Order: sequence, then structure tokens, then C-alpha cells
Amino acid sequence: MICGGKLNNIYLLQVILLSFALMTGCMGDRTVLPEVSYTDPVPDSCSNDHSHKFYISQPVNISAGQKIPLILAIDPHGDGLLAVKKFAGALQCIPAVIAGSQRLRNNYEGFEASITQLVEEAQRKYPVDPGKLIIAGFSGGARMAYYYGMNHRVSGIIMYGAGPVRLPAESGKQCLYAVSGTRDFNFIEQYVPLFNSLDAEDKYFADFFRGTHEWPPAKNIYESVVYVLQNEPETGEPVLEELSDRLLIEYNNLFEAGDIFFAGKALEKAWRFVPGTKNKEKLAEQINTFKNDQVFLDYQEKLEEYLRKELKLKQAYTGKLADPDTAWWNKELSSLYYNLGACTDSMQADFYYRIKGFTGIILYSRINDLLRQDIYDENVQNLLVIYEQAEPASPDLFYFKALVAHRTGHDREVQALLEQAVEKGFTDYERLRREIPSGVRTLTGN
Repeated sequence: MICGGKLNNIYLLQVILLSFALMTGCMGDRTVLPEVSYTDPVPDSCSNDHSHKFYISQPVNISAGQKIPLILAIDPHGDGLLAVKKFAGALQCIPAVIAGSQRLRNNYEGFEASITQLVEEAQRKYPVDPGKLIIAGFSGGARMAYYYGMNHRVSGIIMYGAGPVRLPAESGKQCLYAVSGTRDFNFIEQYVPLFNSLDAEDKYFADFFRGTHEWPPAKNIYESVVYVLQNEPETGEPVLEELSDRLLIEYNNLFEAGDIFFAGKALEKAWRFVPGTKNKEKLAEQINTFKNDQVFLDYQEKLEEYLRKELKLKQAYTGKLADPDTAWWNKELSSLYYNLGACTDSMQADFYYRIKGFTGIILYSRINDLLRQDIYDENVQNLLVIYEQAEPASPDLFYFKALVAHRTGHDREVQALLEQAVEKGFTDYERLRREIPSGVRTLTGN
């Protein structure tokens, strides 16, 4: 991942030896962590509103009377089953009740009341500690989790694929952990320079993985839960020791491979999780050496130059949507795709992927807003042409085209477009039933 030279061999050897000494000093006699097995997710519904369906998973073996944290996970497409599976598959040694709503999704206006309803239902039915609520979500689900967590009593907020408007330190005692892919168009929302805050009292931490706008890997999900529960018995000293040891090994491997960004992130996380003041002081020394090395400084400057360029380009693209010029967009998108295919520098490729993702999301948002205002003019038609070039496989593209066809009197085209939307992954049947009459569509069961 590093561009601009190899690491100094003597410096590399010093870092590896210091890391080995830290791991040896921290490890000693380790407690074997108990494995936690989760039940397969099972469907349930709220007793006072059976239309609010959700999935639930919990540890197979729970002691009588034991109360454990509740994790409420929100998928932006209302796939509570997927959200529960993501967490249950990641928490190797942390017991929790995991709930995922089938109702909560992007653009659902009653999300706050529905979250409260689901939390109360889980607290009544399952072995939940009411003082340990984690609210988590991906993309639009992350934004719902953030809003709810900042306005209600929760132990922690976890955001995947989206960043906070303001930090929890300004309001209440919530911990906030955000994770995104380096190619996620929302990367810049949660980006914080490496080692920017080495304060044990800091309540915000940003983590990253190699990927686009998607649920993060199990490893990052596990670490996010440990972070928000690190002062609780479920993530006591043995859990923190095991995780910090693992992160130091990861750091050594990444550093030796010249992967500066993720090596630095692993080192930063090791400092965050390692228990004991003396261990933190030792790691702080290593961090100080790392962040003052010229290779890291050059890398950091190059990354932030790309981020500055990204902001300017996003502003320009947003301005171009007011009066969409299909010829200009065709040229611009063709150039973007050419650069993506020709690029060999990973940092530059990340930049182009973020721009591509941003283009798709602003087109979706603009078209969606206009259609909700019952506007179907030439601008909308032009935006759909541009959207098709930017995101030709998007299920929303074909749904929008079906909706426009219906509203402009071309009902014969609607069914074929809806079938393409479903084939490509469209699942918002509630919106479909609301906006396109059943006499126009014939999708079975919808």
C-alpha cells in the first residue's frame, strides 16, 4: 500500500524487536477465553404490534438469571436477518442478545419509535441487561443508530459505512465506534488521522478495512463491540489482552509488508485496547517512533492531499446535478472508469472508487427527491440516463424507471422494468405497493 520507497531495514528491525518485547511483557499467563456459540436467528414480533417483525439470536448456554448486553442491529434495506447474522458470526467470546428489525430501513420516518418498541420488547422477553444497550447499523441504518444513540440512553453507538455529525463527547456518555472501507464514498465522513487522539477518555474511534460501501468483516465487527463494552465484564481484561496481542502481531506483519496505513491502524487499536498504564506507555513510545518516521509522514500527506481533492470534486459533481448535462457527464464518467481500469496505485484507486460511489449515491438521492415531489420532467429523464451510466446494475435505477413510466402514462413498460429491478436485488415492496397500483404490476405476492 505504501508508495515512495521501502522502509529502513534497521528501523524495521527495531520496531519488530520492540513489538516482540511488548507482546512478551503483556502476555504472561493468559486466561483461555470461553467460546460463545449463538443460536440460529429465529423470527419474532412485537407483542403490541405484530406487524413489527424481527430476528433474534442469543448464546446457546446462558446461566440462570444472567443478564447480558442487547445489540440492536439495523440494515438499511430492512434485512434484520442479515444484520443479526453479521454480529452472531463475529462475536467469538462475547455474550449478547442480538436483534434485527425487518421494519427499519432507509427513509422509514417512524424509526425512532420503532427502535424503542423493539428495545422494550427484547428487554421483556430475553435475558437483557437494560443498562447495556448497543445500537448499531450499516449505511442508512448507521445514521438511524447514531440519531437514536445521541438522543437516548445507550452504552454505545456503532456506525458502519457512515460517519457522525458530532461526537458523543458533546452529549452524554456514549462511546462511538465507526468503521468504513477505504473505498467507501463515506470514508471521509469518519476519517481521523492516525494517532490523532491517544486519550483514554476519548469516546470516538474510527476504524477501516479494505473494501467499498458494505458491512465490514467479522474482525472489525468484533473489535467495535469490544470497544463499546470494554469497561464491562463481558469484555474484561482477558478479552482485551488477547485482542491487543493479536493486533500487535497484525501490526508487525503489515509493517514488514510496507502497508503503512493498516499497520498504523493496528498499532493505534492495540494501544486503545491494551490494559494497564505501563503497557500503554510502552506502546506510546512505539507510536511516537512510528508517526515521526518520514515514510509515514509522506504517506499521510499524500492521503490527505487525495482527500482534499475528493472534497473539491464532490462539490463540483453536486453542482452539476442542478442542470444535468448528459454530454458532460458521459465524458466525465468515461474518464473516471478509464482511470479506474488503468490505475496501479492503491491509494489512487481508493480515491477513484470513492468518487464512483459518491456519484451513484448523489444521483440516487437527487432522483429520489424529485420523484417524491411528483416531478417527472426532462431533468429527471436526463438524470436517469446519467444514473444508468454510473450504476447500470442498480435495482433502484430500474425501479425509478418503472415509476417514471407509470407516472407518465407508459404502464406497458412498468412490469418488465420491475422484473429487472427485482432480479438485481430490489426488496422495498412496501414502497412498491404504495407507489405503483397492483393493476399495473403483477409481481407474485407483491
